[in-house]
Amino acid sequence: MKRFVMICAILAVLSAGGLFGYQYLKKNPGTTKEMTLEQLAEQTIQTEPISTNLNSDNLIQVRFSIELDSKKTKKQSEKVVPIIESDIIKLLSQSNKEDFKDIASIEQKLKDRLNQRFSQGKIINVYTTELLIQ
Repeated sequence: MKRFVMICAILAVLSAGGLFGYQYLKKNPGTTKEMTLEQLAEQTIQTEPISTNLNSDNLIQVRFSIELDSKKTKKQSEKVVPIIESDIIKLLSQSNKEDFKDIASIEQKLKDRLNQRFSQGKIINVYTTELLIQ
């Protein structure tokens, strides 16, 4: 009888430890590996240089790199690059020169607007790679 109780106690401790470990790993996935530069390049598209007038009567020339969540999303986005560039121009033409003091805000607005275009997949980040305001 002692053996039976001892075996049950050991199984209970092991089960509780396994459950705790599973929940911890589920909440804190430390096994997610960092994306390599090669993978990042495979999931990023670049716009051509875009020139347009700002709402403040200034001229802007800008270029963006758009990081997508997968290669599949990149293939989809390459088919609609003119629409993406049109959305960029619309956002820029509503902006003022002063708006570009906070470039992260412009990138976030652009990311939000472009994510509305995708039914599957999404944009992870938008990076400004070239910026000239006259």
